Amino acid sequence: MKIVKILVLCIFGWFFLAAKPNLTGFRPEQVCQAGIASMASVAPKQVSIYRSQAPLWQLRLSKHGQTQSYYCQLQADEILWRRAEDSLWQDSPKLRFQSNSSSRQLIITHYLGQARLAEHHFRGEDFL
Repeated sequence: MKIVKILVLCIFGWFFLAAKPNLTGFRPEQVCQAGIASMASVAPKQVSIYRSQAPLWQLRLSKHGQTQSYYCQLQADEILWRRAEDSLWQDSPKLRFQSNSSSRQLIITHYLGQARLAEHHFRGEDFL
């Protein structure tokens, strides 16, 4: 019985570690800001955090006098996103992130299926 409990705890611990994003100095909401900014080709400063109920963030993008609202959530190395008026998470483009601790960069990569469409690099000062 003890072995079964230990095995169950190990399995749940592995899933927890596998799903936890490695942010290396970036806050989850900054990853969301960078993801939305990279899709709109704007600076992360133009994407503001409107509501925060971790692990879900509502963000607003102001561009050309118009405001759009998005929802964002992190899952492992993926940025789940949707427009506020949509009910489903979007996957076109699919957004993945990674952080480079040596250069202190956040890298957002856009995918369409298996094809890499774009890669955007952000630093801490991009969010100030």
